[in-house]
Amino acid sequence: MSAKKNIVIIGAGNGSGLWFGGLVDEHAFSFLPPHTLGSAGIQTAQGLSKALNPAEWSIQLVSDRQFHVHYVAMLRVLITDEGELAPKALNPLDKVFDTGKAGEIVYGEVVSVEDGAVNLDDGKKLPYDYLVIASGTTWGGPLAIPKTVEEKDKWIAEWREKFAKANDIVILGGGAVGVELAGELKHFYPNKHVTLVHAEESLLNATYPPKFRKRVTDNLRSYGANVILGDKATVPTQPYTSVTTQKGEKVDADLVVPTWGGHRNTGYLTSFDSTITTPEGNIRVLPSLRVPLSSGKTNVYAAGDVIDWDEQKQLGKIPGHVGVVVANILASIQGKPASKTYKGAPMGPTKGVAYFGMLWGLIFGDWVTSVIKSKTLLVWLAQGTTRNN
Repeated sequence: MSAKKNIVIIGAGNGSGLWFGGLVDEHAFSFLPPHTLGSAGIQTAQGLSKALNPAEWSIQLVSDRQFHVHYVAMLRVLITDEGELAPKALNPLDKVFDTGKAGEIVYGEVVSVEDGAVNLDDGKKLPYDYLVIASGTTWGGPLAIPKTVEEKDKWIAEWREKFAKANDIVILGGGAVGVELAGELKHFYPNKHVTLVHAEESLLNATYPPKFRKRVTDNLRSYGANVILGDKATVPTQPYTSVTTQKGEKVDADLVVPTWGGHRNTGYLTSFDSTITTPEGNIRVLPSLRVPLSSGKTNVYAAGDVIDWDEQKQLGKIPGHVGVVVANILASIQGKPASKTYKGAPMGPTKGVAYFGMLWGLIFGDWVTSVIKSKTLLVWLAQGTTRNN
């Protein structure tokens, strides 16, 4: 009997930076099966596992964490235990594959990729006939979730204590994460002073129209937050009692939280093929979501927010990515053309200032009330994807 062929998929624990764009509250898309939204790596692995004969194929899903992180709930998890979201937002990966089907979880950090093999930090070399890159985004600040269960639990407890004890909280960075964090803090701790410092003249970024960004800024101020625009600051050296911005504005602070944007987790590809990543770390792909290798080989694909595609990085895009990658790999295995193409379009505000996508793509009418309204923050999606529901 010939040896099994192998598919390696990089990325299962990050939960991706992609979250759903197109709902007003968590029930608006409750008709969607839970497994249709979530981690690009996990869903790709599950799709291939269902279709391939385990006697002929093996699938190795690589995770650098012992659990899957549902980032859309993590800011609230880090602030409060209300709703007991932590065990639902941070799910083990041992149930991802059906019993008897091709598929295993391999825990480890990818340090490099070469032609035909993925190398892990523990020295393991995983040979592949096909490779799927879905390693997501690496976050800093409070969202730099540790990779072991013990460290993760300690991290959550420490941030909850920091937020509970602080009276004057300064958030550095008024992008989606900073705005969402400010909203969560003002909801759960309305009497705390929350200041948001953002380098641009309006919150969020130029993806959104000026009128819309002003609306967000006005809403946040009406919620009781202090918003400083067109200015910057850095995290001061401990101990500190204030922050002074570059323009000289002094703000009381007993807790400073950096919420600058995340970075694509693709650094391990540098020695593999320098032509496939952009300066921002995104992976260049064809409409088939195949990575155009300089070697001419056609066995590497990418999915999730690592792809270099003109669209908002949102959870709702994942099913489209996964459908294309799975279909094309299966077609290639069968000796057919990998002809399915991804036709995703940019997603920003869809109805003027009434709805908008921020953070991981949640779209709300009134963003302030949405933070309060969505009590579970879609943890059922994460539980469905990892089969822990």
